[in-house]
Amino acid sequence: MKKILFISICFLSIFTNCGNKDGETTTSTTDSTKITGNKNGPNKLSDKDYQEYYESGALKVEGDLDDADARNGLWLSYYENGSKWSESMYVHGKKNGHSVTFFPNGKIRYIGEYKDDEKSGNWRFFDEAGLLVSEENY
Repeated sequence: MKKILFISICFLSIFTNCGNKDGETTTSTTDSTKITGNKNGPNKLSDKDYQEYYESGALKVEGDLDDADARNGLWLSYYENGSKWSESMYVHGKKNGHSVTFFPNGKIRYIGEYKDDEKSGNWRFFDEAGLLVSEENY
C-alpha cells in the first residue's frame, strides 16, 4: 500500500511539475499535506530531493531520489511538532538497511534491518518508557 501511495504521489508530482518554473513541484493532497519536490531548481528548501509538509508548514517527510525517482538513501519522517518519527535506508526504492521508528516522546518504538523490502535479522520493540518489550528474528 505504501508503494502504491508513493508511486501515486510521485506521478502526481511529475504531472504538476509541468507548469512550475525551476523544476519545483508543489501538490496539495487530501490528507492536509503539501508535497514539494525540487531536484534541480535553485530555490530548494533543503538539500534533499523530496520534501513533504504538513498543512501547518512543518516538515513531514524528506529524502533523496535516484535517477528513476525512487527512494534512495536515508529517508526521515517527522511528527507535526518536529520530533523525528522514523528513519529508514532505501536502495533504488526498496528498504535496505536500518529502520528506526520513534514515539512522539523521542524514545525508540522499534529498530531493525531490511533487506530488499523484507524484515531481516533481529528486530527489537520497546514501550514508551524505553523498556524492551519483545524481540523478533526474521
